[in-house]
Amino acid sequence: MKSTTQKTLGSLLFLTVISMSNISCANDNDATDPKSATETGPVVADPGAIATDPIAHGEEAHKNHCYKCHTDDIYTRDNRFVKSIDALSQQVVRCKEGSNVPWFDEDADAVVQFLNKKYYKF
Repeated sequence: MKSTTQKTLGSLLFLTVISMSNISCANDNDATDPKSATETGPVVADPGAIATDPIAHGEEAHKNHCYKCHTDDIYTRDNRFVKSIDALSQQVVRCKEGSNVPWFDEDADAVVQFLNKKYYKF
């Protein structure tokens, strides 16, 4: 009985540690910079954060990944080509895939929600 309890507790501890750990993905060119993994932040620091506050999660994901290529000016320029929420979603996916950002669909959706709330207001 004792070994079964220990195995169960060990498994529970393992799952807890895994679920609480931060997952950080870096591009091959980031591997040489020891600071890059901590500066880019986790892909999903808290999976529950997406469900509880997708805007905050989208803002964090945007800060950690999108500012590598451009600033907020891209969203506020006069000749921006994103004219709908669908176009915004497609552009976020294009950027994600073009720069190999390790996001799940939920992460990209959270970024779309953040950008829409802050800049686009569709």
